[in-house]
Amino acid sequence: MSDVSVVSRAWLDKAPWLDASRQQVRDALAGDKLAHALLIHGQSGVGKAALAEWITQLVLCDQPGEEPCGVCQSCRFYLADTHPDIQRVGIPEGKKQIPVDDVREMITSLRLMSGRRGRKVAIIDPADAMNANGANALLKTLEEPPAGTLLILTVARLERLPPTVASRCSRVSVKTPSRADALTWLAQVDSTVDWNGPLALASGAPVAAMRLVSNGGALITEQMAELPAMLRRPDTDVIALAERSQAHFPAERLRWLEHWLCERIRRGLGIAVSDHNLASQPLPAEARKKHIQALYGLLDQTRLAQSALRGSANVTLLFETLYFTLARELEWLLAQQPRS
Repeated sequence: MSDVSVVSRAWLDKAPWLDASRQQVRDALAGDKLAHALLIHGQSGVGKAALAEWITQLVLCDQPGEEPCGVCQSCRFYLADTHPDIQRVGIPEGKKQIPVDDVREMITSLRLMSGRRGRKVAIIDPADAMNANGANALLKTLEEPPAGTLLILTVARLERLPPTVASRCSRVSVKTPSRADALTWLAQVDSTVDWNGPLALASGAPVAAMRLVSNGGALITEQMAELPAMLRRPDTDVIALAERSQAHFPAERLRWLEHWLCERIRRGLGIAVSDHNLASQPLPAEARKKHIQALYGLLDQTRLAQSALRGSANVTLLFETLYFTLARELEWLLAQQPRS
């Protein structure tokens, strides 16, 4: 789901954390120094796709100023989603990568004459979803771009984009806003939602928080807060719990678990775990040391699971492994408590 489909462009175009990036593009256009390829990079869920769309409309506008005019023929085509000189490439539904054939089709289209005798723009979002073949197919176009074309690539993880591709693009960085600024903006978009939980699950990215809420994931924080108590119960079906976790917002659930483990480690655990009725007394020094080491191991597992989630891993098995390991640790932890 794109940024623009989550929240209206009207709101995203006002997003203050995008101002510096927009001004960078305005200055390049005004000085006739806009590169033939732009690489928009930043955290997932901060509005990179929306920025790419804004740039596209501005570049193609017949009467460009600080903003696209919104009334010229080009802008009308754009707003009606019928502009003949725009190509968009993304991850097809049900896939995890951009097919190389889609990249090749886009390249072929860019070499055709512009429908309006002007610029042509192609957006690849997210570009780090191209495999090696797709990146190689794009490389020649980046080296020898057709006249009047602009390629816009968005990327959340620069390290996943081949250096040969990244080095041939002019970079536009999108910064993640402060928590206070993100909450202020989100409250303006929808004041009926408590954005603290969704924003934390989205690692501070406001558009990702919007996506989470719009897809029905606002209750994940409350659901996951019950996880430790559920894993303590002998009648809990851990496999069924893992299946439910992989089916609904698995990335956000893993992120919650990561935060939960980090909090316990930072606070030295002991009394801190009483937040979830896991322990009523501080652990002895040796037991506390062993427990913290176990939590570090779980944290490593959680982060490996987050990485595996981006590939073709068995997600249910990832959650089963994590939940069974955590359940054993919680059982051990309770066994360390003094008997009353």
